[in-house]
Amino acid sequence: MFKNWSKIVLVSALVIAIAAPAVFATTARVRSLANTGDYYSDDSNVNRWLSTLPSYANQVNAELGFWNNPDNVVNGFGEASLADSRGLSWIFGTGKWGTYRVTINENQLDHAGFWMINPFYNNFMSGSASNLLGPGAAGSGTPINTWDVAGGWELGDNMALGVNLTRSRWSYKVSDDDPDNNVEIDNTYSSLGAGFSWTNNEDMVLDLLLNLGFAGGSALFGVADPATNPKLEWDSGSAFDVAGRFFWDWKDDITVPVKVEFINSDYSVKPAGGAGVAVPSGDKMSAFQFGVGVDMDVNQDHMLIFAVEFTSMSWKYSNPPSTSDAAAPDTLTELSTSVMPTLRLALESSITSWLTTRIGAARHMTKVTAKSNVAGNEIEATDGNPLFTVEQAAFEWFLGCGFNIAEWTIDMELAAETPFSIGYWLTGYSAFDGNDANEYGPVGRISAVYNY
Repeated sequence: MFKNWSKIVLVSALVIAIAAPAVFATTARVRSLANTGDYYSDDSNVNRWLSTLPSYANQVNAELGFWNNPDNVVNGFGEASLADSRGLSWIFGTGKWGTYRVTINENQLDHAGFWMINPFYNNFMSGSASNLLGPGAAGSGTPINTWDVAGGWELGDNMALGVNLTRSRWSYKVSDDDPDNNVEIDNTYSSLGAGFSWTNNEDMVLDLLLNLGFAGGSALFGVADPATNPKLEWDSGSAFDVAGRFFWDWKDDITVPVKVEFINSDYSVKPAGGAGVAVPSGDKMSAFQFGVGVDMDVNQDHMLIFAVEFTSMSWKYSNPPSTSDAAAPDTLTELSTSVMPTLRLALESSITSWLTTRIGAARHMTKVTAKSNVAGNEIEATDGNPLFTVEQAAFEWFLGCGFNIAEWTIDMELAAETPFSIGYWLTGYSAFDGNDANEYGPVGRISAVYNY
């Protein structure tokens, strides 16, 4: 039963993650605004909505850190560390020849980084699959981001096109006097993205995106033997993401954004059922989301954002078993998860010409239905194949601030515990309780943009 609950927690976290839009240039700002990046347009969209790139040329963007409580199931990430997510990118314009971006990222794609909120790169790539080609714990064989380039071009006065190409690789080799101890692993993950924008130059804007992902590689442990120790290779390793959003300026101070997205992935290795490949194995996942929001300029110094999102996700094995393992009588075989709905509310206030404050909150109403197989029964059988449902609500709270200094814009996401961890003399709480896992830092993420 423990395995069942672990998978439920994982998929619940993934569904909540897909409800969090992806951002790039000022991730700290968008996260502080309750992850509402899909519901307004600024330079935070240059990675997610690729066709917006020509609008934000001549920038240098620096990113540092993602603070996280390791016990926080909502976010679903691992260690609390600022060193897990550093990177630098340069966006430069060439006039009629287009706008281009070169990015240098740190760490694995399925860990904190520039990709951490993007559901396609974070949850629907090979590193998230249970059939990962690699030794040790999950994630040890995940491809590491090697390079990332993007380009954008304006097509006349009201259209734009953008593309993005990434290549990631993780390799591991051990040579031993005893050939049975040799290890050879080579994993790759590539993605190709394209975006298109159209505006009527009055009160409507349309953004479209398409992402394609491809996993490949092989793994061999010991001496290759087709009968007893076959070389493992990817059988299915692909994912795609298609999305669109539409902005309608209802009034001078109110914009209504609408967003739709569908993602699908299928990762498994071959030979299915052969030596070294457990059955069940592989991950086949799909997700759909619809969201609508309201952007309101309360006045020239205050912006209010409200969004409602409906999300559904399904998971099952790529290589399902015909019967469950008698040693594991409660084998989870299928999961369907829905968030009906997610509510997001955020406020950004300009206090002075150089200081901006942000506050946001999100509520996720989640329902998980699991199909669990009892030992000795066929997967599709009705008897002994119980269904059970878990309903829960998750809450997220966000704080942030921004500073404008000359050509620099510096945004900070503050840790949710910051108001309660700034000293016993004020709150009665201390920032450190003697346990390294519970040490809270005041700043969770820093994004800096230099415009020239």
